[in-house]
Amino acid sequence: TGIRKGHPPTIRSLSHGLVTIYNTQGLGGLYRGAVPLMIRGGMMSSGQFLGYDFTKTQMKGHGWMKDGPMLHALASTTAAFLSTTFAAPFDIIMTRYQAAPTLGIHYKSVLHCAATMARSEGLTVFYRGWSVFFSRVAPVFTCLMPFYEQVRVVLGLGYLN
Repeated sequence: TGIRKGHPPTIRSLSHGLVTIYNTQGLGGLYRGAVPLMIRGGMMSSGQFLGYDFTKTQMKGHGWMKDGPMLHALASTTAAFLSTTFAAPFDIIMTRYQAAPTLGIHYKSVLHCAATMARSEGLTVFYRGWSVFFSRVAPVFTCLMPFYEQVRVVLGLGYLN
């Protein structure tokens, strides 16, 4: 699938993959892409909570919507949009950086990978697959956050402010 479509798999199992990566790339190879993964996680969480809190605050503050399931669903969708937008570049960089050795590409660092991608493919490369990413994240957020708010009400804690 993907870039390796038409080629046989290079890794047969988890244990084979760990041993192969360790033997060919050393201990560092097992952590290849950890930095963009951590940044991606931070950006995703930032987008989620910024989008959710900002939407709720603005909608309630201007009197456009009352706190309730409809506002929670709207705020969750906004959270999914921002989360995807913030995290997508780091997701793309991480994937490309992690796959590089398999594809015979050598990047000096994560920044070198990102700069090479931007130079050769343009800045829009960092948002490739955005719609697929959003369509995966939006349903989860739109179920999770309203559910969390309703559990708070059942427990007598009220909605998040």
